[in-house]
Amino acid sequence: MKTLLYATDFSDNSIAALKFAEMLRHPFNAKLYMLHVFDMKPTFMSTVSISYSRLEEAALKEATYKLTQFCTKHLGKDPEALGISLVVSEHGISSIGILENAEKINADLVIIGTKGSTLLKDLFIGSTASTLINNSYVPLIMVPKMKQVKQLTKIVYATAYEEADILAIRRLVALAEPFKAMIKLVHISTKSEYAGEDQMAWFQEMLRSKVSYPNIEFELRFAEDINTSLQTYIEEEEPMLLAMLEREGHGIMKSIWHKDIVKQMKSVIKIPLLSFHKRNL
Repeated sequence: MKTLLYATDFSDNSIAALKFAEMLRHPFNAKLYMLHVFDMKPTFMSTVSISYSRLEEAALKEATYKLTQFCTKHLGKDPEALGISLVVSEHGISSIGILENAEKINADLVIIGTKGSTLLKDLFIGSTASTLINNSYVPLIMVPKMKQVKQLTKIVYATAYEEADILAIRRLVALAEPFKAMIKLVHISTKSEYAGEDQMAWFQEMLRSKVSYPNIEFELRFAEDINTSLQTYIEEEEPMLLAMLEREGHGIMKSIWHKDIVKQMKSVIKIPLLSFHKRNL
């Protein structure tokens, strides 16, 4: 993992995401980019004859200043001293601006905060996160407002026992290795589902043939409500990160695992959520 992209709207809800990005980059000696996407709406145009380019230049300068101040306030040093690169970009749709910049710098991971500082921002940031879950070709970490950002010592991955999970877990292992973090693989099965125990045995065998990381444990639970059971499991295990695969709705798992579970969990959990997209693995 060489390049991390952190995007902020300067709200209090993006502070923990900044600290998480800073914590994450050091074991990898990764380059961290700090991005703010702003929108030059027509309302910014003055009745005075000021060219659009001059307005954009002023907006870029202001956003760069705010990025510098935001970093200095919450990390204790200015970005230059920390080796953090600042990126300011204009786009009418925040999520597209983030994805364009992720592609430009060849980011390995995008990190954002969840929820804004007002009801309007809650809707806006929530929409941005959901759009990124659907469309980001790189893994996405969504960090809720947290009092303390902790080192990654335990990670939970919610699996559906699909082959695509193997690819996601291999990427997750690359993230976990520098921290020597325990990865807990949990599958939640309904009573009416196919034989969960047999599927778990098959999945364990397949995973161990392709992934050599020793710190992996498996758990199977039965419940009719996957979201509630997964939340309960998170509360019991107290991991520092939940990882999930945004899936394409098809096949035998469609009825229980393809109901936008990632987006639903994003709205309720109190720990960072890492989303991989199946089509981009």
